[in-house]
Amino acid sequence: MLAPFNTSRPDLQAAARVNGESLIDPQALVLIRWIALFGQSAALFSVFFFLDFAPPFISAFGIILVGVALNIWQAWRTRHVTQTSAAELLMALSFDVIQLAGLLYLTGGLTNPFSILLLAPIAVSAALLGFISTAVLVIVVGVTASLLSRFHLPLPLFSGEFNLPPLYLTGLLTALMVSALFISFYVWWLADKSRRTSASLAATQLVLEREQRIENLGALAAAAAHKLGSPLNTITIISHDLQDRLKRQPDLQGLKEDVSLLIEEAERCRVILSELDRDVNTDKFTDDVTMPVSQVLQTMLDTKFKELSGLLELKTGALDDSSEPLSKPLPDLKYTLETLLDNAHDYAVSTITLDIGWTSTDIDISLSDDGPGFGPNILARVGQPWNSSRDGRDGHRGLGLFLAVTLVNSLGGQIEIYNEEVGGAAVHITLPRERLTS
Repeated sequence: MLAPFNTSRPDLQAAARVNGESLIDPQALVLIRWIALFGQSAALFSVFFFLDFAPPFISAFGIILVGVALNIWQAWRTRHVTQTSAAELLMALSFDVIQLAGLLYLTGGLTNPFSILLLAPIAVSAALLGFISTAVLVIVVGVTASLLSRFHLPLPLFSGEFNLPPLYLTGLLTALMVSALFISFYVWWLADKSRRTSASLAATQLVLEREQRIENLGALAAAAAHKLGSPLNTITIISHDLQDRLKRQPDLQGLKEDVSLLIEEAERCRVILSELDRDVNTDKFTDDVTMPVSQVLQTMLDTKFKELSGLLELKTGALDDSSEPLSKPLPDLKYTLETLLDNAHDYAVSTITLDIGWTSTDIDISLSDDGPGFGPNILARVGQPWNSSRDGRDGHRGLGLFLAVTLVNSLGGQIEIYNEEVGGAAVHITLPRERLTS
């Protein structure tokens, strides 16, 4: 059998729910098979010891023991696994059909009243597996039932043999197959509807969680802007005092430059925090006048563009014959592009390219640099927090790409992060036009 996979992690469970997949507990499957094996054993012992029928007891009990051995092995192998794969469940149900067919072969084939139990694995498959897997199991049951209608040992009775007319056997086989088809489709259809409803609910929950995360980030940003104000004021005052003292020390020119740089960076932090506090406490600029999207982006990123004037190549233009859309200032998009431009600045050798385009339905923003590109370990976890090749160095915490992905998704857009074929990192953002003025 195929190896089970572990989806005990919440993110994998959420992904499975959104994709409409059923989460299958292997321990439940083991328990169900124990119940089936116990019922088979009870029926065999009752027929042999209490009803005085004469089935091939040793052979039938041997088939049951094979199921017991397999179930013990399955229980041991999945003792640390919380979810199992659909392929493994299909193989397990196919084994159950074949094992039951073996017992029916020894005890009368389709003339045995318990042949109706061939429908049980089909019901389980239809409830948990997809349409194709259920169809495969229906075929297995159909082939098995057809063989049992022709090849089987006599049904053990008190005296003589019990032989049904061939036409009646054909009717039993037909009824069994019609029931299998009806039950498989009906149960699968209901289960599929249920899975789709669960997937929609899970997707809604993920969206709400993401929105809550964004709101929390906004609250933290406002708190940071407020709390860091006083320390920055203190740093600025002390830095200016040191600068005044050093003016009287002509031999400390290097130290003067360091203090000047410290004052500039403190002032830069003050500006950033003031913008952050303003944006968080502004209701998404609902009263701002709309402007062409390229002008809005250039206005929002003017400071960053000046900082990167020697590296940045800016391109704007329509990607089809549509007119340029109008937009309000979008703080989420501003912070996203600032973060991505900072990352590109850290790694670019000589060029950073920002291409802003639009179509009749979308806004396309492409950003690339000629640096070394993203490492394989970064791309493997792209969009996840604490994901950086510089984690812990120079204050980096690996949150830049995570914030970019989160903010773009909050705008209803999509973001692709990859490496160019010729080298260098690249990011492509697609936003729906209708979100620019909403």
